[in-house]
Amino acid sequence: MRFFQHFLIQCYPHHPLGSEHLWTHEIPCLSQKYDYLMHSILGYSASQLIGSDPSLIEPAMAHRLKAIKAVKRALAEAPRANTFEEGNALMATCFALTFQSVLLDDGMVEYMTFVRGIVIVAIQMYIKGAKLIFGEYLGDAPAELLRPHLEGLKLVEKEWVDAAVRGIKGLEPLCKAEGREVEGQYWEKLLAMAEKLYVGAVDAYEALRQHYTWWMMLPHDHFQRVIDPSNQLGILLATHWISVKSIMATITEMEHKCRTKEPEKQPQTDKHDAWQGIGKWLRYLNRKVDAEHRQYNAWPFWVEAQLDEDAGCFGRTIF
Repeated sequence: MRFFQHFLIQCYPHHPLGSEHLWTHEIPCLSQKYDYLMHSILGYSASQLIGSDPSLIEPAMAHRLKAIKAVKRALAEAPRANTFEEGNALMATCFALTFQSVLLDDGMVEYMTFVRGIVIVAIQMYIKGAKLIFGEYLGDAPAELLRPHLEGLKLVEKEWVDAAVRGIKGLEPLCKAEGREVEGQYWEKLLAMAEKLYVGAVDAYEALRQHYTWWMMLPHDHFQRVIDPSNQLGILLATHWISVKSIMATITEMEHKCRTKEPEKQPQTDKHDAWQGIGKWLRYLNRKVDAEHRQYNAWPFWVEAQLDEDAGCFGRTIF
């Protein structure tokens, strides 16, 4: 009951943008019928509370594993699902698991996997002519909702952007090598994200969206190449992607400004939230860079050091 109440009051997701009322009303009602949705909600909420109570790691992961096992089984059977309600429950579960992934040190791969799960369910439901619970909040709607908050936003510090562009360009010889077509596409999208920071917040956010769209729609074998833990170039691209997202904190935190309602403020402990989670991803992946490739990862190492010293060093104000 504690985890469920915490979810309803303090930690419901802010994505899709503008959908807060769904997370505090319709989706909790759906969770009473679908166990995997309930487990995903409880697991995410428990993970959110770990900062103030480390003993909650065990229940957080137990709920997560139950949700993942059930949702994988349900996703495999999705084409035979009889109700649109079940499809909406699956989509909400993938969202909740995605948000919990942000709080885990090694959660980036699962984060990307569950984002793709959202897309799979949405496509299957669209083909069936189903009414998507998140329908009006998908597509271009979030960007349009966010645009007024991004227009006129101060440019990200040029020194940070210069360093990002240098770091990413340093990967070019690796990404343009023969047989590296997937990594080359990743690199081009990543460089566009960084270079659009010179232009403005609207353009940079659109480049971020385009990067998401790219890997969300990749063929399965190409996606597996991107997330392969033995692919050192994939790890380097991931550390640089997280680092670019880190320096554009003043842009991405505008998503919170779009909220139709705000969760109750909770006492600050160790700022164990999504931002801290992304920082954990960076620390985790930086440790995975082998000796041969460390020379290409100087900039992400620097970003990690800045975040360790001050989580708000790149302009983050919402924790």
